[in-house]
Amino acid sequence: MLNPYPALPRFELDALGIHTSYYEVGRPNGRPILLLHGMSTSADNFRETMHELADEHWLIAPDIPGFGYTASTMPFNFSHLVEWLAAFCEARLRLEARPLPPVALLGHSFGGTLAVSFAVDYPEQVEKMLLLAPAVLSSANYPEFVKRIGVGLGLIDLGSAVSQSKLWVRRQIKTPFYNPDLMHDSVWDRRLADYELARQSADVLKASAFHDLRPYLAQINHEVCLVWGENDAVVPPSDAQQLAAHLPNTQIHLLPECGHAPMLEKQREFQAIARRFLSHHHREFP
Repeated sequence: MLNPYPALPRFELDALGIHTSYYEVGRPNGRPILLLHGMSTSADNFRETMHELADEHWLIAPDIPGFGYTASTMPFNFSHLVEWLAAFCEARLRLEARPLPPVALLGHSFGGTLAVSFAVDYPEQVEKMLLLAPAVLSSANYPEFVKRIGVGLGLIDLGSAVSQSKLWVRRQIKTPFYNPDLMHDSVWDRRLADYELARQSADVLKASAFHDLRPYLAQINHEVCLVWGENDAVVPPSDAQQLAAHLPNTQIHLLPECGHAPMLEKQREFQAIARRFLSHHHREFP
C-alpha cells in the first residue's frame, strides 16, 4: 500500500468567462504538461503523478468545468470545452513573461477525449499526447436510442447521489479498480470529495454519446502513448489497438492487474512510462 501524498497547490483564473481552478507544480522552464482528468473526478486525481514528475516538468492540471472547484458551464459539449481549454491556456500564458511552447497533453478517460479534440482543433499548440484509457471510441458503443433521446436518459447528478447514500458511492468509486484493497484509504476520501463536487457527470455521458472523433483521427500526426489497464471494466482495453490503427505514431502499454485508473492503481509503472515518454527529446525552455 503506497503512502498518501500531500495536497497540491491550487490556483484560480477566469477562462472563457468560467471561474477555473487548477493545480500547478514543477519547473516553469521544464516541458509544459497539461493534465485533463476523467468523469466524476477532478485534477486532484493526478496528485501522485504531479508530485513524482515535478522534478523535470512543468505540470498544470485544471478542474474541467462542472468538476472540482471550477464553475459549471453550458452548453456542455466538446466544442465548448475545447474553446474553454484554449482560453485557459491563453489565460495561463498571460501570467508568464515568455511565449508558452506547445504543450504535452496527458488525458484520462473523458479527459483523453478532450485532449484529442483539442489536438484536432489546435494541432500547433500540442507537442505530444499521453492518453490513459481515453474514451475516444465510446460513441460507437452507445445504443442508437441513447443518442436519439439524449436528455431523457434519467442520468443522475453524482453530487446528489453522494448526499443520498455515501455508502453506495464508496462502493461505486472502487469498481473501476482491479484491486482496490491495495489503495491507501486517503484515496477513497479524495474520490468521495470528487463525487460531491461533480455536477456535470451526466452531461459528460450525453456529450460523449454524440461526439464521434473517428473521422478526424487521421488529422493527428502527434506522437501518442496509450496506457491501459488490462482489466479495465469502464473503457475496454481492446480500444487500444483500434485507436492505434487510426493514429500511426502510437505506442501502447497494457498494464496487468490494473483497472481504469493506471495513474492510481499502478503508480510506479505508469510514472516510469510517463517519464520516458515525456522526457524523450527533452530540452529546457527559455
